[in-house]
Amino acid sequence: MSSRARVWMDGALVPADQARVDVRSHAVQRGSTVFDVGSVNPTATGGVALFRPNDHIARLLRSAAIVGLDVRWDSTALLEATVETVRACAASSALVRWSAFVPSLESDLVPNPRSRTSVAIAVITPEDIPASDGPLGPARVKVSREVRKAGPDVLPPHAKVAAAYLGPMLAKRRARAEGYDEIVLLDAESRLAEAPTANVFLVKDGAIVTPPAERILPGITRASVLEIAHALGLPVREAHLAIEDLTRVDEAFFTATSLPLRPIASFDGAPARAAPGPVTAILGEALHACRAGADPRFAHWLHPVR
Repeated sequence: MSSRARVWMDGALVPADQARVDVRSHAVQRGSTVFDVGSVNPTATGGVALFRPNDHIARLLRSAAIVGLDVRWDSTALLEATVETVRACAASSALVRWSAFVPSLESDLVPNPRSRTSVAIAVITPEDIPASDGPLGPARVKVSREVRKAGPDVLPPHAKVAAAYLGPMLAKRRARAEGYDEIVLLDAESRLAEAPTANVFLVKDGAIVTPPAERILPGITRASVLEIAHALGLPVREAHLAIEDLTRVDEAFFTATSLPLRPIASFDGAPARAAPGPVTAILGEALHACRAGADPRFAHWLHPVR
């Protein structure tokens, strides 16, 4: 980790190795932390900018409200803190992670109403992450039928909360042992939902389709791709998708802040016709241009850092 690494913690920048949480805390023991992940990217003009930070912060605050965490800072203060943190870390290409959590030890499952909620903002550079095997290639995907996405009566789908990831993590671990790279989850009605940390799009005869937002965590990158596709005049819609639809795709891809767009090679061993296909390639290039500030139609998505 860089010696310049700083974390914004409850109103102050501290060295990253001093931003600590008690292992006995409610956040650690109960999985009640809510979080969001954004990106900071170099721009085509030589600057550095956050990509859609207002949307990420709004989703963090929405997740906190759903879980019942009372965040003391509003969106304006959190945006200012984010810019301050990125500048302090001198990052030009990195992920930004916002977290809200109860840091105190709680005897009950439900935190005491008087317990304060902490907020942390951390910048994660490529140097902070263990070396991988290189850029991600097209994903070999298993359709997870044994572990489905928890229904809204169990976990609100629009809350990005740590506790929601345990089931998908176990399913993905099993899938990797079988030679797959990723999984997609089904909802309670056996319809296609999403991957554990990404949204999924299918392309058939040039038309782009993705599951509606009602049963998934609607990603910021997903929303960006929908808007970009509309701007490019590409046919795109939200619709419920059956498992059988996966066997008839020409192309498919995942979207997420960390990817941001990854082609899918196959579902349960049945290959897509192209990975990446032409529509995937067009959208990938357009999204890259937007993140770099090279498309004036979407310049409002960027918040300059320097």
